[in-house]
Amino acid sequence: MTFVGIQIGAISFIDEGVEQVLDILQEKAGINALLISALSWSLGNAGRAFYGFPDHGVQEPDNLQGGAFYKPDPDYYQATFHTQFAAPDPLYKGFDTLADVIPAAKKRGMKVYPYYCETSSSGIRSIWQPGFAHFLDRDHWGRTATRPSLLNPHYRTWWRSVIDDWFSNHELSGLLWGIERQSPLMDIFRADSSTGFDEYFKAEARSRGIDVQRAIEGYQIIDRFLVGVRGGERPRDGVFVTLLRHLLHHPEVLMWEKMWLDAHQDFYHEIAGQVRFYNPKHEVGLGIWQIINTYNPYLKAQYDQSDYAHYADWLKPVLYNTPAGARFMNFSDTWQKGVLADATPDGAYNALANILGLEEFIAPRSEAAASGFKPEYVKKWTENLIADTGGRCKVYPGIGAGVGDGGSSKPITPEEIKAATHAGFDGGGSGVLISRNYSEAELRNLEAVGEVLTERGLR
Repeated sequence: MTFVGIQIGAISFIDEGVEQVLDILQEKAGINALLISALSWSLGNAGRAFYGFPDHGVQEPDNLQGGAFYKPDPDYYQATFHTQFAAPDPLYKGFDTLADVIPAAKKRGMKVYPYYCETSSSGIRSIWQPGFAHFLDRDHWGRTATRPSLLNPHYRTWWRSVIDDWFSNHELSGLLWGIERQSPLMDIFRADSSTGFDEYFKAEARSRGIDVQRAIEGYQIIDRFLVGVRGGERPRDGVFVTLLRHLLHHPEVLMWEKMWLDAHQDFYHEIAGQVRFYNPKHEVGLGIWQIINTYNPYLKAQYDQSDYAHYADWLKPVLYNTPAGARFMNFSDTWQKGVLADATPDGAYNALANILGLEEFIAPRSEAAASGFKPEYVKKWTENLIADTGGRCKVYPGIGAGVGDGGSSKPITPEEIKAATHAGFDGGGSGVLISRNYSEAELRNLEAVGEVLTERGLR
């Protein structure tokens, strides 16, 4: 059976009714797998639409606070102090997105996977949760960061407890984990707060023989340097050459970057093993952020795609081609204000496109937002991922059926969705995953996916 999944939050079942939503998904798009945000603080992953409301659901913001949209079983949290994390939002009172949806989905032959995205956003903060601050990392200035540390044993114990609860109490087919964190140097490149400098990272650095003070000094020097660049300072040797000089004078920075990456990949490996502990047939899916797989050459180098085959059964590369024009332009503009300030905005855009192999899929920068990426990009990136993993992982391209870019990107139409969905299958995809959230997608775009399945004899 061809995998046809959709990411969905509890709010859609509450707003529209479990049976009605499942009817819509099956009849219009041939959905046979639900990727449910059972635990989230991200409006984009779990809330109502972020960029304008579609033609279904409640047409008003839900002001998501987030947390667990299921009822945590206390028997499974005895090893952690963090036990009070059920979503406090009044809208979710009395609803359990796992217990109330899984039985109905199973009757229809639909698979169910919890979906969690380890988001890079420093603006998504679970500030209402008692004790969550004990999970938080530190930045390169020693300040408490806004995101958890993946070397913090208490955070990892809590996640083991969550997964234990999920797979012991619910009939699940596996787990989808979204990879969207980035290393401290990349946080500095985008003028954001960093992570990776708490006591656990420092201890790991010392065990590897990394000079902690030299590494932190290097990060601070680069941060101050880029702050000056954004303020108009221009060194005689140029911005990029000077940046390379700082990295060469502080090689500990790149050693720290590798340590940060190792810590995160180790966490993903641990989760994959635990999911299969309950049943070897459980599937582990990884969602690969578009900034990692497409926009950022440094992250693309960090995350060697061949590694995914060691612990994932299937992959969902985020390949939202319609808003990609605006998003890639925004990314290149951010770098042009900092690390690529030697270039013009058009020069930085074109250089990144050339390095990343995007030239044949994009429009000139002046037309980027209105043009998006060509659907052939979905085909090529799907082919590349299959080749990089040696065909050992199934690939389900993430089709952006609703997510935009603040109204500045090309409209998402059924024609766009059909072209992207066909492209995913033409690239060798074993299925598709409709994204980012059902609450954002117009029903006509879901129907477009169903039409592709019919045209290809897959339903």
